[in-house]
Amino acid sequence: MPLIIRKAKLSDEKQVLELFSRLTSRHRTDEYKVDQTVSSSIYHQILENPILGVILVAEIDLKILGVITLSYPVAIRSGGHYARIEEYIVDEDSRGMGIGGKLLDEAIKEAKTMNCFDLQVNNPSDLGKPLYTRRGFHDDGEYWRLKL
Repeated sequence: MPLIIRKAKLSDEKQVLELFSRLTSRHRTDEYKVDQTVSSSIYHQILENPILGVILVAEIDLKILGVITLSYPVAIRSGGHYARIEEYIVDEDSRGMGIGGKLLDEAIKEAKTMNCFDLQVNNPSDLGKPLYTRRGFHDDGEYWRLKL
């Protein structure tokens, strides 16, 4: 079956939150320990209010193997919205298949569709930095950004 990158649906919630639980289990601070009920509520808010952001999933054979989320803050100084990558994870067993790059490419397209002036990511992981660099992101000191 081919890899499909698409917007998340309500029926994806369980698989998406399971992937996030793997991400947060690696962090030791309480900052990343989010209650399942709160996570579910935020998931629903994003799906119901696209101006808040978007959740993109990568799936093969109905199994979600990766997720990237964007938020859409607005800035007066820039005349509108910009996009920020909030979460980005690919299942460890599925890495090396190009899933992360395809998710990032779709996130860039989504940000452009929303007329965002740039796409930012705070503190990218060492694993993610090559993906960002290949797509034109540059380190601005506090975050990495791609001018759209």
